[in-house]
Amino acid sequence: MPPRRGRAPATGKPAFFNAQELERFVVQRGFDAVVAQRLWRVVIRALRDGGGESDDEVWERASKYCIDGRQKLPKVAVELASQNFRLFSSKLAHVAESKDTQTTKLVIELRDGHRVESVAMRHKSRTTVCVSSQIGCAMGCQFCATGTMNLIGDLDTSEILEQVALITRHECARSRPAPRNVVFMGMGEPLANYQSVSAAVTSLCDPFHFALRKKGVTVSTVGVAPALKKLTREHPEVRVALSLHAPSQELRARIVPAAKQWPLHELIEALDDHLNSVSRHSGSHDGLMVEYVLLKGVNDRREDADELIALLRGKPVMLNLIPYNPNVTATLHGFEAPSIESCRAFGKIVIEGGLRVRLREEFGQDINAACGQLALATKDIEDLAPAPPAPEPAVASTSVADATA
Repeated sequence: MPPRRGRAPATGKPAFFNAQELERFVVQRGFDAVVAQRLWRVVIRALRDGGGESDDEVWERASKYCIDGRQKLPKVAVELASQNFRLFSSKLAHVAESKDTQTTKLVIELRDGHRVESVAMRHKSRTTVCVSSQIGCAMGCQFCATGTMNLIGDLDTSEILEQVALITRHECARSRPAPRNVVFMGMGEPLANYQSVSAAVTSLCDPFHFALRKKGVTVSTVGVAPALKKLTREHPEVRVALSLHAPSQELRARIVPAAKQWPLHELIEALDDHLNSVSRHSGSHDGLMVEYVLLKGVNDRREDADELIALLRGKPVMLNLIPYNPNVTATLHGFEAPSIESCRAFGKIVIEGGLRVRLREEFGQDINAACGQLALATKDIEDLAPAPPAPEPAVASTSVADATA
């Protein structure tokens, strides 16, 4: 097992995507603090405009934007930033493209040599980025490959944001659309690294930084109830995806060990708080997904569907059914993927029970980039909208990108 991550060495230039360091620098150089925000804006614009594969090309393009007069940013500020900051403290170590070209998995090497994985998923005219928040994971979900790594360490805010920026550069340099949505569904439990994730969410939605819609950002959690309540207070309009995976405390504790620390009744209480907050702030009820990985013979039985209906009926959530993606945990625990017919039958039962359902079509299985497969193995989800009043409701398939459309 690789060593735990220690404190990063304070050597070399600081990372540009460290907002506090950048603001401190511009103020020390005699500029107004707003110059830091304008620097972010021109750099991100340069990345989205296909600024090139090298950092120098991005800085050069960003510098040119100062000439057009609209940015109200002294060109010397860009020059000073380029001389004193690394645009990226991390780098792309490996890129794998799926055969259908809809998914790209990027292995990103951090400044201390540890690696994480990020995924770009292309759907119609938009791109969703799946980012990691930790190296490994301590939650130990029995069906998830990342959980077999154990926790090595947390990512800081700049390392999370650099994943989005690196994918933006990678996509736009190939004339693809810039990412429009970000989901915290990669390696790690986001709410176990709350401070960094919260700051990253703030930056992603900041109109002077990445300027994403709040509904375009989704934070997934296995159910760290206290942190979920805090997220609801501090980011009430950001979407949440709750990794439920079982309809009862007994079954959930078997396949999701974290359930022993945060039992189901506490989780449902936190879920209800979030739903109420979303309704107050946006007037809608589209702020929460419930994720449910279907494991053959474990949680995909008729009685499981009935319990799930009883647990979620009346709550304005979208149930996201995810067929198990075979990985190392299939050998460790004997899990199997249910057939698509079985998944559809399960979906039909819960739809008829009054729940809104999606059956996820997985992107990137051939490159180990699908749900539950991120574990640094570097090899070369659809709208089941509420069932209509027909006797045989259809189960359609789209992608996880639809969760943040």
